[in-house]
Amino acid sequence: MSRFHVTPESEDAGLFKNGMTQVDLVLVPIFGKTARGDITVRGYVDDTKEVSVVFAGRRKSDFSGLKQELRLMLTQANFSAAQRREDPPPLKTIRLPVQIEGSWRQRFERDASGDERRTLQFLAARWAYLDRTGASVTAGKRAVQPSAKNLASF
Repeated sequence: MSRFHVTPESEDAGLFKNGMTQVDLVLVPIFGKTARGDITVRGYVDDTKEVSVVFAGRRKSDFSGLKQELRLMLTQANFSAAQRREDPPPLKTIRLPVQIEGSWRQRFERDASGDERRTLQFLAARWAYLDRTGASVTAGKRAVQPSAKNLASF
């Protein structure tokens, strides 16, 4: 389907196939991109299980505020370390708690030795966090469920 013909319903039907859930994650300022150009951020569930959080489709533009917050936290941590004449902190220690509504999916990737490794991705629809001033920030878009008349097009 051409990107000009993608509707919110068809996009969300493809992204959130496994149902919606809300999770508390901790994000760190490690960014990436998928082959489709979606934005990824490293996150942790229960401070231990590493996941990749994916901001896809029309939600990519909503991600800019969260990205700015993570980058500011990184800048402040590096500045503080420089003031104390210490090495910059490891990226995994710079953490922002975020509550995210979305859907889980598994991916299988080959590691350097050729073995398949299971990775977890969390596809983000909406998210909320407290910024550096303590203000609550919400962003993203509620997942649109296809209507009965649009199901025939899937």
